[in-house]
Amino acid sequence: MKKLTSLLIFVGLAFNVSGQEEPKNLKEAMDGVKVHWLIGDWERKSSDGTTFVVSFKWAVKDGVVSLQVSRDGETTNQGVIGFDSASGKVVGKTMSKRGNSDSEWVVIEGKLFEVVKGKWKNPEGEITPFSFARSHRKVDENTMEATTHKVNDAGEVGEVAERDGVKRISKWNRKKP
Repeated sequence: MKKLTSLLIFVGLAFNVSGQEEPKNLKEAMDGVKVHWLIGDWERKSSDGTTFVVSFKWAVKDGVVSLQVSRDGETTNQGVIGFDSASGKVVGKTMSKRGNSDSEWVVIEGKLFEVVKGKWKNPEGEITPFSFARSHRKVDENTMEATTHKVNDAGEVGEVAERDGVKRISKWNRKKP
């Protein structure tokens, strides 16, 4: 699970915007919580020099966003994000050769959280479930911060996750064309 959870996986949004009319499509949901800044290409280098890029692009105007994650130029994950008018949530699916995930995005106290659940095949060939949450924060027009959080058995977002005693907080820069 180490490599999979180090990627930014954006597969769904669920926005509760009090005092506003229910959104009718993905664009309206994104407008309601002002997250259009996520659209584009974001890049970061890990401590071992690996370059990660995540791209969010409109695939169907106002209705579907495509997602692609690459590691050192090789695509590792792809997905789609769309609005489910029956539930009033933005939902999606991400797939890779190792597994798949679904997630729901929620705004909690003004912060955008992605809650991810899925399954992947580990190097021994065993199917392993996983779950985590990640908060996203716009630092400025060209910088975002993503923080990985633990999720308890009830699905509640918890404290910041750590790996080898280091909090899992990463800085992403808007990729220049």
